[in-house]
Amino acid sequence: MGLSPELFKRLSRLNREVLRGMATGTQVGHRESGRSKEDSIASGDLTLESAIPGREQESAGGRIYVVRRRIEELRPAFAQGEGGETGEGPDLLARYRRVFLGAGRVAAPADLHEAFRPVVQSDPGGVVYLDIETCGLAGEPLFLVGLMQYREGTLIIEQFLARDYSEERPLLAGVWQALASAACLVTFNGKTFDMPTLAARSLACGLFHWPTVPAHVDLLFEVRRRWKKVMPNCRLQTLEQLVCGRYRHGDIPGGDIPAAYHDFVRARRGEDPIQRVRALRRLQTIVHHNALDLVTMADLATRLLSNDAAV
Repeated sequence: MGLSPELFKRLSRLNREVLRGMATGTQVGHRESGRSKEDSIASGDLTLESAIPGREQESAGGRIYVVRRRIEELRPAFAQGEGGETGEGPDLLARYRRVFLGAGRVAAPADLHEAFRPVVQSDPGGVVYLDIETCGLAGEPLFLVGLMQYREGTLIIEQFLARDYSEERPLLAGVWQALASAACLVTFNGKTFDMPTLAARSLACGLFHWPTVPAHVDLLFEVRRRWKKVMPNCRLQTLEQLVCGRYRHGDIPGGDIPAAYHDFVRARRGEDPIQRVRALRRLQTIVHHNALDLVTMADLATRLLSNDAAV
């Protein structure tokens, strides 16, 4: 398969960015509200509720923190604006509606690989995207699970956050409850990592029964089938740059996430308000990182099902 002119341009741009060590293209970051980051750190007055608006939720005899947002609330705002784009990011929501609810799909289910068919054979509202964040390698505690689903006319992101290691069990129970009505689960490398980790951590926390999702589509396998020969690698953020045309700005590397979460737990227990604010800012970035991973999965799914996949 040859490279399309558009993909060639994106590959060339990525090479130039690496050489220059600079971020170019559409930048993806989280919105800062109110006072600047420096001001909030200096005063030490930032709270979890103001940094990451959410709500407490009862689950399995414990309490967890749940962040619920519409995709339009992220930056870039993935909602339709004038001319079909927002000026900050691609019009993902409008394209998602065309592909999954309208006439924007090119491939018929019979023409898709059998492992990828459930994503279009399921009711759009039953397709749930999932991404997890853990405290380290396999077997380590899990502290954040993001889910995204088409509801209320938009894509809703719901993230389950354990504010402390002790909240892992109620977090897992809340996630399994949310997945009980899913018709099709969509992950990226989820058959190898996310779902085995969820199962192992559930057992470790004393949860022995959970719902079985009828279908599980791992996008990594479909991406490799389609683009392995024309991509430098099949990492999610490489695809985000070269297929979706977005470059993250101010993101946290995946390898730094466990240490940042441990810092947050220690700072939350401690008495240093400055350390608390710094840790909260990094946690804010982790939550946004997780949300953008969900968005990119949905973006890739629409492109795999439409002409935008012809790279």
